[in-house]
Amino acid sequence: METISTPATEPKQGRPRDPSRDDAIIDAAIGTLIREGYDRMSIEGVATAAGVGKATVYRRWNSKAELVVDAMATLKPSVDTIDTGSLDGDIDLMIAVSCSPHSERLLQVMVSICSALPREPELLEAFRTRFTAPRIARISGILERAVARGELDHDIDIAMAASLMPSLMLQRVLTTGQPAGRAYAQQVVGSVLLPVLGRPARTFSNTDTETPQ
Repeated sequence: METISTPATEPKQGRPRDPSRDDAIIDAAIGTLIREGYDRMSIEGVATAAGVGKATVYRRWNSKAELVVDAMATLKPSVDTIDTGSLDGDIDLMIAVSCSPHSERLLQVMVSICSALPREPELLEAFRTRFTAPRIARISGILERAVARGELDHDIDIAMAASLMPSLMLQRVLTTGQPAGRAYAQQVVGSVLLPVLGRPARTFSNTDTETPQ
């Protein structure tokens, strides 16, 4: 009887994953983004910073954009929900969280990729889902709960109001190159956000201007 040979099973194609190397590469990518910006960032530079070969990076990510999108996916807000039970308490905590070292690092990453967003649809989508949308959703939640408690009128434009602080904080960094800082966040809230919400403008005390560690 004739023996029919069958071809050997092809090895499954896939990106080998070593968690320790992945973490090192992601950390290096984030650090390189902050230092050099997206346009100057290179796979070679990330590999050097991570202490791995360029081929090791390319086996995991096919392009710089793909690496950056994965790096962005690891960056999470330090606080998902702010709910102290009052609008004033929520606003004070929102300012503190927005100016924490963790949030300032996220803002630096946002700034580093802004120049590439018009030509990188994948980055633009990740920017929206990882940075813009969560911040606006968190502030929207604060305002919706304040409306439900009767602290704000039902006719306020929550979507517009919720976008003010994230937009102005990012614009401040883009135009000055410096961290927005707690004093600026307080100015935005006291002079812009509160009046938009139909509340009196508020001046924060000088003792509240230091960024929490």
